[in-house]
Amino acid sequence: MKKIIILLGVPGSGKGTQAKKIAERYGYRHISTGELLRTLESDPSASADDKAKLAEMKGGKLVSDELIYKLAFAEIKKNVQADTGVVLDGAIRSVAQAVGYQKFFMEHGWGGEAVVIEIALSDSDIMKRLAQRVESGAGRADDTEAVMKRRIEQQGNIALAPIREYYKQLGIWQAVDGTADIPSVSAEIQKISEFGVRS
Repeated sequence: MKKIIILLGVPGSGKGTQAKKIAERYGYRHISTGELLRTLESDPSASADDKAKLAEMKGGKLVSDELIYKLAFAEIKKNVQADTGVVLDGAIRSVAQAVGYQKFFMEHGWGGEAVVIEIALSDSDIMKRLAQRVESGAGRADDTEAVMKRRIEQQGNIALAPIREYYKQLGIWQAVDGTADIPSVSAEIQKISEFGVRS
């Protein structure tokens, strides 16, 4: 069983749902970048420097890789060293970040513990799924068609392609069909998590 499970996927692919299922099934720590930042915001003992970086993000700037690494690496290290696995949900948004995480894993001897699972959806499927969420009342407050198109441009398959290729070259990437129902996607993820990437 892999100790570090990295979920990739476009908006609406179900990463969050599947990450929670993995965490519940194996007792793993679900690490979400958003959750880490919210925890930092409410932490009275957080450093002034970290709070300043967070304020910059809320002002419209991208959150710095340095801050994400600091928060995520501490959680990963704490859990893996305690023999508890982790599942990373949407933590990696660029090749530079993928390289940064991989360097951290290798430095700690965990290179063989990581597996990357992409919940694959086409951009047209994303739009349909996000539109369905809005119609059902489960979407985000700012989910207009223009906003959804912009999210796909920024976080869709074009943005994901170089990250996917990086992990393919490492031989630790596997995709599952994101159009399948939730139990089927969960079952495929379980197989990969337990038995590794199929050649």
